[in-house]
Amino acid sequence: MASNATQASLEQEVQALRSYAAEYSRQFDLLSQQLRFIETTRTGSLASIEALEALVAADGPVSTLLNLGGGVSVRATVSDTKKMLVGIGAGVMVEKSPDEAISFMRDRITEMDASGKRLSESLGKLQSQMSAVEQRMQELYASVQQQTR
Repeated sequence: MASNATQASLEQEVQALRSYAAEYSRQFDLLSQQLRFIETTRTGSLASIEALEALVAADGPVSTLLNLGGGVSVRATVSDTKKMLVGIGAGVMVEKSPDEAISFMRDRITEMDASGKRLSESLGKLQSQMSAVEQRMQELYASVQQQTR
């Protein structure tokens, strides 16, 4: 039978491991959420590039549906397809040519890809840490069961 000091030490370690596991789980959820956001934003950026390319391909005014939000759209005509307003962050919009806008969006996608890769790597490391904690907890439980026999 395990001594009281050994038992207390094991209980302390199990408690610390549970704390690590909970923190790793919170971090994993947060990083996963960030990765999903990047993927959604990337998909939207690709759709924007396709729309810009379609506007450039159409010579002259283009009829389209303009989404006003909340499930409401209105028919609109884009009369100037030579100038685009591009959001560059912090609510700031700048005027760019279609080619500049497409290039800007592609650069943004490249940045998102790099961020997504870093997040995926972090998720992999975190998963490894979570597995190590889980394995150590199983070892402790097995040790406690052997000592109580």
